[in-house]
Amino acid sequence: MISVVVPVYNVEAYIEKCVMSVCNQTYRDLQIILVDDGSTDLSGHICDQMAKQDQRITVIHKRNGGLSSARNAGIDAASGQYIGFVDSDDYIAENMYEMLLSALQKNDADISICNRYYVSDNGKKNIRKNSIQQELVMDSETALRRMNDFKSFDMAAWDKLYKKSLFDKIRFPENRLSEDFYIMCKLFCGAKKIVYIPESLYFYRQREGSITKNTRINFDYMYAAKEQMEFVEKMYPSLTSEMRAAYASACMAVYDFHIKNNVKCEKKVYLSLKNEVKQNKKYLLASSSRVKKIQTILFIYMKPLYKVIFFMYFHMQ
Repeated sequence: MISVVVPVYNVEAYIEKCVMSVCNQTYRDLQIILVDDGSTDLSGHICDQMAKQDQRITVIHKRNGGLSSARNAGIDAASGQYIGFVDSDDYIAENMYEMLLSALQKNDADISICNRYYVSDNGKKNIRKNSIQQELVMDSETALRRMNDFKSFDMAAWDKLYKKSLFDKIRFPENRLSEDFYIMCKLFCGAKKIVYIPESLYFYRQREGSITKNTRINFDYMYAAKEQMEFVEKMYPSLTSEMRAAYASACMAVYDFHIKNNVKCEKKVYLSLKNEVKQNKKYLLASSSRVKKIQTILFIYMKPLYKVIFFMYFHMQ
């Protein structure tokens, strides 16, 4: 059995499409756990109505505690050998779990990963650009290196299938943003093998007003990168360069959040970020990415130009 955890909060316009995409999976042995995290709209009611139509659906109603709290409640209720996560404003291809499970079992892996589409509010779909064009089986060290170059897959929890045993001692951190970033390195380190398949099977909705598009500056992205750096370096000293480059890149991303959200970055905050980037400059400049090298130089030495170029690039996406 695969347990699929869907955290639900005020998504009445999207929840039915999301849940139906899970119910209609070609792989049928599913436990579908809908965690209503204190919704104030009709989301909880819609979940209850859908549960009446499919006996595989279980609905948990709880006081609002945030995304991590809802996912953790779902993990606690999961009884499957495998577990996956789908965010309630997204949806999945009908064969996603069949393909992820097949890849996982065929390769005796602990985690399987697929590619994704980005879906805009107007329905336009853009496939994620991908450096891996065929199935790839990796050990933990290789997967951690690839996850941090962001060329094929990243720290998102929802485009993956896991052996549930990986979560025996791991839960999402509550009251944090970038909650996936905090735990993915630990899950990868606990896995003997990770397999990636290039098929785009997850539809990630880019929704205005979603958790990733608000005006709160996500400093947790930097804190999570630092935790990852410290954790992984103890496990795999050979990845020191990659982890320190990822941390410094996350520091620049915090400044980028200010630009995207049109929030002034206080001078002391910028200087603190700049100091962290300077300390790890050699790792960023050793990166294979030409863009990352240019970004680093501009961030440290030409802040006004950095802001202009980033703003132009952001609006071209």
